[in-house]
Amino acid sequence: MKSNTWVGLVWAGCLMGMAGVGAAYDDLTVLSDEFDTAESTSAWSRVVYTEGWNNDALEVFDSNTTRPGHLVMTPFTSSWFGEFRGELTYKMVSGDFVITTFVEPRNRAGTGRPERDYSLAGIMVRQPRSMTDPSQWTPEGQNYVFLSMGSADRQSPGFEYEVKTTSNSVSTLVIEGTDATRAAIQVARLGDHFIMLRQNEGEEWVVHRRYARPDFPETVQAGLTVYTDWATVGSVGVENNNLLVLTNGVELIGGGTLGWAEPDLVAAFDYVRFARPLIPEALEAAAFSDPSAVTDLDLLSFLGETANVPGGAHLSPEWTGLPEVTEETIRCFATGIVTQRTYRVQSWSPVAGWNDELSLVSTNSVLHYDHPRSETDENVLFFRIASP
Repeated sequence: MKSNTWVGLVWAGCLMGMAGVGAAYDDLTVLSDEFDTAESTSAWSRVVYTEGWNNDALEVFDSNTTRPGHLVMTPFTSSWFGEFRGELTYKMVSGDFVITTFVEPRNRAGTGRPERDYSLAGIMVRQPRSMTDPSQWTPEGQNYVFLSMGSADRQSPGFEYEVKTTSNSVSTLVIEGTDATRAAIQVARLGDHFIMLRQNEGEEWVVHRRYARPDFPETVQAGLTVYTDWATVGSVGVENNNLLVLTNGVELIGGGTLGWAEPDLVAAFDYVRFARPLIPEALEAAAFSDPSAVTDLDLLSFLGETANVPGGAHLSPEWTGLPEVTEETIRCFATGIVTQRTYRVQSWSPVAGWNDELSLVSTNSVLHYDHPRSETDENVLFFRIASP
């Protein structure tokens, strides 16, 4: 947690109100990333290292550098399918959650869609594997779902979505063309059910696919994936894909030198946002993957834009001047606020220490909050704004 400038008030209290309150504090906001700083990448884990593969399939992996305010991922030739393992940049999440991103996939020239089969970028949720070295690998151990955008089999004239579920390394995929060139995509875990949603730029959210995956553990890897150039991957096989960085000139396992790799993807992600789903009471424990039990409209009532909660800002707000004190309230002003970011207000008292009072999604660059004065207040109270 990043805590910022604080104000001490010689008049204490236990209740607080704030202009512009947008949402209750969400414990997953701390995992979100708006990619406002170059240091953002250090907060993420990557399967290539946590499982000990060490064949980094990303030529470019940076935040707020190649493109301001974005995470850019440019993969070498690599893929996810069956036993093939690609790139997954992730965070560990337990229980029900929603993960949302806005993705712009392009060819390496940056002029349009990728022109190599299965060159896509999106969200993946995966069962962790208990391995830290390739020697511990066993077959039939891949379990994941994902929704991605880019070029799949290129049977459509424009961009395509690929959605995939893989169970014990058996992959089943569906491809759908789209007129969009970039989009917001979302994956929600609701118990044993996974809901994939998309929002083409300028359009409404829609439910894209649903899966029942009761085999998934309580804690999973959730994050971003990119992959490209299936023709090359398929020709060199699983071992070469999983163990080598597939660039032209590399000596292949089993003999020969790679000379035909043509990766063609650059993916820019505007943000990744995690949130807990606020499931309506009437739908609790429902069979969310069954359209006859839960309609698309039911899902969209609490997923889609409702669950797309902005992450915390990296810039530090500051208190402005002295508090305004009246008989009823103590008002403080904060500047340096980044709009459309989540902030928490915390209070400190000698009895309770620091406590979260509320959270909000900011709507402008200046905020104020009013603390109602009370005869039961403590002698001293401090306030601060925290950015998860």
